[in-house]
Parts: sequence; C-alpha cells; structure tokens
Amino acid sequence: MSNNEYSNLSRVRKHKEKKKKRRFFWKIILVIATLLIVYGGYTIYNLYKSVEVGYKKVENTVEVDPNFKNFSILIMGIDENDARALEGQTRENSRTDAMIYLAVNKDKNRMDMVSIPRDSLTMMRYKADKNNDNAYFFDKITHAYAYGGTDTTIDSVSNLLNAPVNFYAVINFKAFEQVINSLGGVELYVPFDMVEQNANGEQGTVELKQGWHVLNGEQALAFSRSRYYDSDIERGQRQLQVIHAVINKATSLNALTKLNELITIGGDNVTHNMNMKQITSAVSMFASGNMEIVSHRIGGYDANIGGIYYYYPKPSHLMYVSSVLNNTLGNTLPKANDILNIHYQGYITPLVQGYSKNVKIAASTKFAPANHVLMTADDYLANLSNQLTVDDLINDPTVSNENKPEENTTSTSTSTATR
Repeated sequence: MSNNEYSNLSRVRKHKEKKKKRRFFWKIILVIATLLIVYGGYTIYNLYKSVEVGYKKVENTVEVDPNFKNFSILIMGIDENDARALEGQTRENSRTDAMIYLAVNKDKNRMDMVSIPRDSLTMMRYKADKNNDNAYFFDKITHAYAYGGTDTTIDSVSNLLNAPVNFYAVINFKAFEQVINSLGGVELYVPFDMVEQNANGEQGTVELKQGWHVLNGEQALAFSRSRYYDSDIERGQRQLQVIHAVINKATSLNALTKLNELITIGGDNVTHNMNMKQITSAVSMFASGNMEIVSHRIGGYDANIGGIYYYYPKPSHLMYVSSVLNNTLGNTLPKANDILNIHYQGYITPLVQGYSKNVKIAASTKFAPANHVLMTADDYLANLSNQLTVDDLINDPTVSNENKPEENTTSTSTSTATR
C-alpha cells in the first residue's frame, strides 16, 4: 500500500471515529434533555396534584388583592399525629397547637408576623350557629378549631386582630418535622436546657442544650411546643423564630433538588386555599432574601374565671398589632371600638352566648362586667386612643427582638434526640 493510500485510509478512519464521538455526545445530550423534561414534567404534575390534594375552600377568608401585592396568611399548627390518629382523633377534631398570622406587602418588601397565644380569650361561635348573629361567645382561641374547624378559627382570629385572612394553611406535626429535615435542619438559639416530648407525646425523648444549634425536625418541634419552662408568650416567640429560620434556610439553598420532596410533604400533610399561581407568586417574594420580617408579641393578663385559666390580651397591644397588620395590608387603621375585645371590654364572660359582632353594646345588656381582669390604666377603653396614626407605629411596643443573642456563626449541632 502506498503512502498516499495509507494516508487516505487513516483520514477516513479518523473521520468515522469523530462522527461516532459526535453521535455519542449528542445521544448523551438527548438522554439528559429527556430526563430533564421528564423530571420537569413530573415535578409540575406532582406540584399540581399536591396543590389539588391539599386545597380546601372555606367561607371566612377575604378575597385577596387581584394584583397580589398585599396578602395575609393564617398558619395553624394542629396537634394531629400518628398516635392520636390510632386513638380515633381526626384532623377535624384536633386543636390548634400554634396560630401565626402573617401580613405581606410586596411593594414595601415587608412581612409582619404575630403568634397568637393559645389561651387568648376571643370571640367565636359554634359552626352549627353560623346563621345566628347572636350566637357568639368568648373562649380560648385554641378551642376554636374543635368548635368549627378552619372556618371558626379564621373567624376567631379576625375577631381578635380585626384583620382580614386571605389564605390559611393547616399543618400537622409530621409536615413540620419533614419540612425542616428536608432543609437539613435550621439554626436556632435554645435559651435554656430543655427535656421535652416528641410529636407522639412520649415524655423525655428530646433533649436540647442551651446555645446555638442546628436542630432537626423533631428537635425544632419540641423547641416550638415547649411551654412549661417560661410562658405561652415566649413559646409564641420561639415559633416565630422557627418560621424566620425556615425562610432563611430555604432562601439560602438551591431548592430545585428538594422541590419534589417538599411538594410531597405539603400535599400529604397540609390543607390550604391557595392556587398554583398564588403559591408561586408568594414564594417568589422571598426568593431574593431581602424581605424585612418583623415579629410582634401580644402582651396580656392572666385571668382565672370560674376556675379556668385564660389569657386576656392587652387592649393597647391589640390596637398596635391590628394597626400594623392593616397598614401592611394597605387597609385603613382600625378604631378602638372596631376591635371586639376592646368593644366588649368589661362585658366579656366566657362560654355565655349572646354577643353580636354587628350590634353595639346597649345600656340594658344582660351581661354584667366580669371584673376578672385587673388591667393597668393604659388599657382601659377610656384611656385608649380612638385611632392610631402611621407615625404612632414607629414606636410600636409589640415589636419583638425574639429575645435571642447575636447569631453565633460558629454554631454546631450538639443537641440530641433520644427515644
């Protein structure tokens, strides 16, 4: 074979090898593209199905701003778990273990959130009496879910805060734990040593040490639910800390690899009234991580009425919290008498029906002043401002620093959970 013939043959072979490599390369690209399309299609399908499974329309929510620039969400954590389910407890007859109200303003890039103490004395009514405007009564807000489920709870929160609820989410213990575990835990400051129960009520199974730690789902749930070391108010502040930590962790991660997992968790364990577009719009507001999050606490008084403990929310605090939430939502600031706990001040008797949200107190009212709560002078109706101004909100006494020290950037996960 001549040199020219050998050279031509070599070029042909090299050309064929290059064509094979190119074909192999494009096959790989095609396979990857196919997998991405399938994965993306499955993700979208899974998302829509999960949103559909969890979706439940309720009566007492208020239509949201069509431009979706302002909206509120009521998060209800219920005491639903596997152990209680085996005992016959259903989602419908569960109690709210936590209630957190969020008000979001897209233009201000701000979210105000308040944890509602579970024993707060609040106006509500039995669901069976929903057509009777004189069937209202006062009781602990944690009982509202048992009286009438989501609708009664939403109505009770609106009564307490005098603020509209656009959306709601009912979340059980399992969803709470699984979401945090999916994110790889959240960093929180434990203010003191704790020995707590787990989600199934098994005492002494979760141990937490004082200091900064990355808590897993079980630990974070115990941290949020603990109520015997300090107070229900501080318990509420811990719940707000957890929400803040979850938002921070979620925005700091590339959530694409976790998307299907989080969607599945939500679909199985969360009931809500948001559609797909609203969910994605809400999530996008937090994607930049620039949202200002302001926590509030509702101070109050301890009251023993008929041998039962109630938390009587501080009227001046209700004025500020209601005004802040409505300002964030773009609404007119309320007047003192718009807030039902203030409107009925001195006439609140728990579990006695006959109150009406739409009727002013008459001189001949059959309710006598309860006189169970010894308030300070600034909380009496006669001493409250008729209406706050936006300038008044600059010195809001309900703003909370969450009672935690400066973040420790060298924190380690040393808390333990034992069974």
